[in-house]
Amino acid sequence: MSLRPLQIAAGAVIGALIGAAVVFQVGTGRIQGALSDAMAGFHALTRGDAAAAAPPSNSKALQRDAAEQAQAKHLRDEQARQLRADQQKASGGAGNEALEAAARKERAWSQFYKKPAQCDGNPSNDVMTECANHYIRSKRQFEQAYAAGKQ
Repeated sequence: MSLRPLQIAAGAVIGALIGAAVVFQVGTGRIQGALSDAMAGFHALTRGDAAAAAPPSNSKALQRDAAEQAQAKHLRDEQARQLRADQQKASGGAGNEALEAAARKERAWSQFYKKPAQCDGNPSNDVMTECANHYIRSKRQFEQAYAAGKQ
């Protein structure tokens, strides 16, 4: 089997990731602004208007970019706030109940499991393996008892 197709696929994936990172880092507003400036310049050149084809001054372009970035950030912040509000509304406080249930289970586990004295300190590899096996057996036993409502 030739590695060439895999290399091409890996290159495509890496290229897509780099492209996505650039778009995320630069922001779509700046890219769209640059594309619209380029298109305006192209149309001006094809009409023969060389003065209109000149790139915009840096200060105006920078001000526009800053305004677009601020607007995009505000929009992202507002969308994130709305998403959090929707999630909280949909959960109806279920998040607190889940946290409390997890805390109860953790307290029950800490009362159930007692680490053997031989597992303290710096045990040998054989003892460490036995300690790990003891932990796993205890955890399984606890999970079964907890699920059955005995803990």
